[in-house]
Amino acid sequence: MRLGKASAYGVFATIYIAEHEDAGPVHGADIAESCGIPPEYLRKILQQLVRSQVLDSETGRRGGFTLRKPQARTTLLEIVEAIDGPLNGELSVRKEINAAEVTKAKLKLVCSQAARSTKSLLREATIKHMISSN
Repeated sequence: MRLGKASAYGVFATIYIAEHEDAGPVHGADIAESCGIPPEYLRKILQQLVRSQVLDSETGRRGGFTLRKPQARTTLLEIVEAIDGPLNGELSVRKEINAAEVTKAKLKLVCSQAARSTKSLLREATIKHMISSN
């Protein structure tokens, strides 16, 4: 599995927020600076995480981002799917591909199984787990 840059940034940002949650909402600029993420790119990622209800955001001078749920209930799967969409093992091949339908069906099955396995691992990995592993 290849984790895209945006999803990885989303995980790093969410971990940073969790590590600093005792101080209240975390400013996007602080996350960008600390994690080395371009601020405009991070802003879009954080918006996706808010829309997907992984994070909450507060506006104003004392505003920023907080986890919507406890660290132990916020999973990497939620973050990745909020940014990249559902992991479903979809096989993206053109209909014109010269391959036997049986081969396509077998490859689709393998991709589906890989997605289920990946989803299971990402569902088990929580933000709390990621922090305690550091």
